[in-house]
Amino acid sequence: MSTAAVTVHPRPGLRALAARFFGYLSADGLNYALGFLIYGWLVRVLTNQQYGQLSIATSVYQALMMVAALGLDLTGPKLISESGGDSMEFARRAQHLRLAVAVLVCGPIQAGAALYAWHRGQNLLAVVILASFSMVLARALDLTYLAVALRAPAPLAKTRALGLSIYLLILILCTPVVRQHLWLVPILNAAGVTIGRLGHLLRLQAPRVSGAAASLRSGEIVAQGIKASGGQLLLLILQTGDVILLAKYASADAVGQYAMISRLYLLGLAVLGAMFNTFLPEIVQVAHHAGKLRHVFRTCILANLALGLAGAAVFYWISAPLSELLAHRSLPAVRAISPIFALVFLLMAAANPFQGMLPSLHRSTEYVVAIASAAVLLLGLDLLLMPRYGALGAAYGQAIATAYLAAFTAFVYLRHVRALHAENLEAAAHDMAGSTWQP
Repeated sequence: MSTAAVTVHPRPGLRALAARFFGYLSADGLNYALGFLIYGWLVRVLTNQQYGQLSIATSVYQALMMVAALGLDLTGPKLISESGGDSMEFARRAQHLRLAVAVLVCGPIQAGAALYAWHRGQNLLAVVILASFSMVLARALDLTYLAVALRAPAPLAKTRALGLSIYLLILILCTPVVRQHLWLVPILNAAGVTIGRLGHLLRLQAPRVSGAAASLRSGEIVAQGIKASGGQLLLLILQTGDVILLAKYASADAVGQYAMISRLYLLGLAVLGAMFNTFLPEIVQVAHHAGKLRHVFRTCILANLALGLAGAAVFYWISAPLSELLAHRSLPAVRAISPIFALVFLLMAAANPFQGMLPSLHRSTEYVVAIASAAVLLLGLDLLLMPRYGALGAAYGQAIATAYLAAFTAFVYLRHVRALHAENLEAAAHDMAGSTWQP
């Protein structure tokens, strides 16, 4: 493994950005396919009730995974760019911080969640929550942010595919055992992805580039990570937490079906993630220049909207029949809510360039406020709609809250660009005055 450093890359044109996106997408295509196969297999071998319980446990550990990640998927490329020097050394320090947060913060919270489930008589759910701590530890080893900063998607995609392939193979071989011991699902998942991430660590290489290294304290990484990970955690709750609340107002069967379409939605968001990773290094590079930022952002918005329209069409016409084909049973709730999730996906595609890029534009506070207010709005909508409409009400709540998130973050971005433009004009005027002054 060689020492990796970050250098300034020339701004790519539209063709280069398109090539990079399709590079991410085609390289990750196997990962998306594997993720969908895993989803399909679990839907097929588990009952609706089992899948509903697994989804509740998944919502718990995914939230804690966000805490352990320290928001580096959003802030990592920016921090690496600002720190300069040895990016692998930055990654080592960040990994130690992530493991410490996982053990000292996430571990006790997960144990408390399991104890709460046990006190309510949900013994199986308690065991699954405890077993899923392995997924939190596995998340601490992820180096996706470093691969994005180095513009190196190939090693990331290949090692992800390796880990998911191992997980799927073991899952198929152990199907009779998994049906009897649901808690094995997160442990097998963690084992597979950990193998892949260790392989990524060994394969990640980049040319050494000379440059001045800036000192970046661990406290600075944590401070910026708290805001970014807090926002990501709230976003995850916004997108998946309604499954937990729905269990209070709907049958286990309806919750399981809602969880199926919700899981498909999360798989679709992985494609939006590829688009986000395509533009993130470019946004970091032009973050201090209003004109260049506008140009890159305009391209990013149009690309996300095109992707959103394509994804919405897939949700509208394909998601329900495909889910029933995989499950080998009728899924009426899935058919009812899949058109609404088509709209949700389109709205999330519109929000994606705004909400995701705010931390890289030094707008982490607004990022957290936007998502927190959207989550509060969703909670109010769910409490209003779920008792009467069940899963259908939960889906409508998602659509309204996502539309609000897109509008709020777009407003923050426009205000930021106006302020940045004024700063650029002031700096240019100051430079011009300095160059014409005669002693």
